[in-house]
Amino acid sequence: MFENLRLKIITYIYKISKQPVKLDKLLDANMLFHEGMKLDGTKLGFRLKVGRAYVVFLLLSHMIIIPIAAIAHELFKVLDCHASIILAIFFTALLFGLFNFFKEWTRDCVTKQRIKQMWSLHFPHFPFDEFSQEVANIYDQALKEEVKHADLERYILDKLSS
Repeated sequence: MFENLRLKIITYIYKISKQPVKLDKLLDANMLFHEGMKLDGTKLGFRLKVGRAYVVFLLLSHMIIIPIAAIAHELFKVLDCHASIILAIFFTALLFGLFNFFKEWTRDCVTKQRIKQMWSLHFPHFPFDEFSQEVANIYDQALKEEVKHADLERYILDKLSS
């Protein structure tokens, strides 16, 4: 259930290109992904629709906020109005801070999804979960050895098969 919701959210808030990603961009993205770096979405062909992201985030956050507010309503009635204002400022800042975490989480999800999707196109005989780290290491080695772009795919496949 959570996986289906995550996929629906991602497809709703991201514009994902139908064009395949070139091998060198996929290898670069895979290496950066395994290093824990944030990727530019244009490398993998996706773009965030910010307005939709705000709508989804606000809907999800209000599913939590409304029940808490209903429970805490009696407390807020007896509190001093100054304390209520300070709490409102704090929770508003928290809400917008959490939006940045939401954007990062969705970007990581769509990045991994897009890399896996393109992985099956370029490396159909090598499962992503088993070989992605090894391919990242081979690609790093190929960059150090200055392997030509035309020979890159053959170089990686030779290293994987040996």
